[in-house]
This record gives sequence, C-alpha cells and structure tokens, in this order.
Amino acid sequence: MKITSIVIFFITLLASVVKSQRACNGHAEFCDRLYSDIAYVTTHNAYAVGKQASANQNYNVSMQLKDGVRGLMLNSVFPDDNPKEMHLCHVSCNLFDAGPAVNTLTTIADWLNENPNEVVTIIWDNSANVPTSVFNDIYTQSGLDKFGHVQEVANWPSLAKMIDSGKRLVNFINPPSDGSIPWLITEFEYVFETPFENTNPNAWQCTIDRPKGIQLPLYVLNHFLYSSLLPPFSSGGEQIELPQPGLANVTNSASLAGHAQQCQQTFNRIPNFVAVDFYDQGGNDGQNVFSIVAELNRVKNFQNIKNAAQPSGSLSTVDAIIGLASIAMFAL
Repeated sequence: MKITSIVIFFITLLASVVKSQRACNGHAEFCDRLYSDIAYVTTHNAYAVGKQASANQNYNVSMQLKDGVRGLMLNSVFPDDNPKEMHLCHVSCNLFDAGPAVNTLTTIADWLNENPNEVVTIIWDNSANVPTSVFNDIYTQSGLDKFGHVQEVANWPSLAKMIDSGKRLVNFINPPSDGSIPWLITEFEYVFETPFENTNPNAWQCTIDRPKGIQLPLYVLNHFLYSSLLPPFSSGGEQIELPQPGLANVTNSASLAGHAQQCQQTFNRIPNFVAVDFYDQGGNDGQNVFSIVAELNRVKNFQNIKNAAQPSGSLSTVDAIIGLASIAMFAL
C-alpha cells in the first residue's frame, strides 16, 4: 500500500514538473491561454521576399517562422500562363510571383513537423477565387492538411489542447471557400480587420474595416505603410501602391506600439494578428514587432532581431529603380 502511494506521488510529481517545463509557442504561459487571447507576430504578404519594389519582407517564410513569426498572410492566384497551378502573388503574378504555393506550404509543413509545440496561422486572400479543391490538393501534396484545425464551437481551445490534438494550423480564407474543407475557415466569421490601405504614417486607425462594422472574436491589426512612388497610374483600373522599406524602422517601433495600444483601448482587447511589412526592422530604441507583441501578451521577449540598415535581400536604390520601371511597363 505504501509502495503504491509512493509510486503515485512520484508520477504526479513528474507530471507536474513536465507541465511546468512545457512551452507553447515559446512560452509556458501560453499553454493554458485560449488561442483567441494571444497576439501573434504576423507578416503581411509573407511570400513577397526579394529585391523587387513590390516586396514586403526581407526574409523567406522559413526564416520568418524561425524568428518567431506565427501568422502568415498569403495570396492565392493563377498566373496568366498557367491557369491550373496556384501561385503566391499579389493581385497579379506579373507584378510579383513567388512561385507555386505548394512549395511554401511544404516549407511550413516541414517546420511544423520539426517544431511540435508550435501553433501557426495562415490568412488567405483568395480574391482570385481559386477553387477550394485546389487548396485541398496542394495542402495534401505538401503534407499540411494533417495539421488543419477545425473550429466547431464558439470558444477557441487553448494552445496546449491544439498542440496535443496535433491540429496546430489555423487556416482563414476570404472570400469564403465552398465549405467542403472543414479546416478552411471563413475569415470574416471569426476575424475582423482594421484598415489596410495605410498611406499616412501619422493616421493609423482603430476602426473595423472588414467586415464593415461587425466586431468578431479575433482581429487583425494592419500596420504596414504604402506609398505611390510614381505619379498615379492605373493597372486594371486600380492604382498600384508600393511598400515602404525605408520607413520600416519607424513604422515598426513606437508607431506600432501606439497603434496597438490605441486599438486595445478601442476594442477592449489586444489584437490577435499584428500584421507588418519588413518584420525584421525596428527602432534604435529596441522596440520592434516582437517586443511590442510580447508586451501585449504580458510575457518576456526572447527575440533579438537586428535592425540592420541594409539587410540581405533588402531593396537597394538601383533595385528600386529597376523594379519601378518594370511595374510602370506592366501598367502601361
């Protein structure tokens, strides 16, 4: 009897120690928190990496995940010359084409396999109306389908429950899919967004932009800056705006902190997806998207990104001129 009691005691003690040492998305505090109660560093147009003028990030998706990014915004498009293979492009693959989507999804699947205590979110802009069956095919081909979380109830689970279930990838999509894939979740049934067409660095807004006027359980804080670097011109009837890498160290520091705090007060809760361009850039005062999101989550910031003036893969002056020329030629 005494031996049985001792064994039970040590098993309980061991379980307690294991639980105390566990980390979910890098923090023990997150394990018992609901998915909906956490802020995630999110990269706008995560796939748009390189020296083109239309690039939104300096580092690829693999490095983004390694650095601590846990939300990825992707755009699904069929290139004009290949209407059967889904690529990652913004509006048109003639402006920026990151190649077949299945390649990036395979990278994400490999990373999730190697990091079993992490939860990741993908937010799809499917304005090109790629069929749901195509998403099913490339998720299956990449091995990402097995991670898909299905949200069947109003309340979101804790990160620990998601990790224990193996369903550690949340996939939002807009416009909605045809409903045939349960893990492809309609974004605007659960998530609202602040305005994304931001051109004034001093006029960030905390209003509900999409869906109009409807407050939902989660929200995206869109904090990236665009500017028309050429005289206004049109492509397909729409003005083309370009990211601003030269201002990212300002945009991603005190400006971001102030915007996040303002929206937290406005909506009485923290933003869930803090979406930025050039996530690796921050202020000279040490503020960056990782430190700001850690403060929102009330945890220590373990990331130590370097705010290099010209990181590898960033846009040089010559590259910018070449990129702008190519965009202008396409628009004409």
